[in-house]
Amino acid sequence: MRLLNQLDRLPRPRTGSDRRRDRQAVPDHRCPRVRLALHDGAERTYLLETPDNCTLCPGPQTSYEPRVHLAYLLARQGHDAHWLADFADLPLPAADRLTEAAATPRGRA
Repeated sequence: MRLLNQLDRLPRPRTGSDRRRDRQAVPDHRCPRVRLALHDGAERTYLLETPDNCTLCPGPQTSYEPRVHLAYLLARQGHDAHWLADFADLPLPAADRLTEAAATPRGRA
């Protein structure tokens, strides 16, 4: 019985809604994002982080593409735009924008 009383005092795991409340407390929070035109030619705003990390930002005007996220992470590790375009199957101008975003603080290119 004593153990059960101790378990009630343990902190509960953080959930997505907890992270959302934390982000709402920071009014200037802005997830890293970049405007790109991929193979379909339509220019959209893409998140550079996973939607799990940015719970407030995704909306109808923001897209998440795993290839963009992967290319951004690889660009931050120093890969050049030509290699990224080939590896992640992205247009070269989009890979150029991702390397610029990786070089700027918080990915605002």
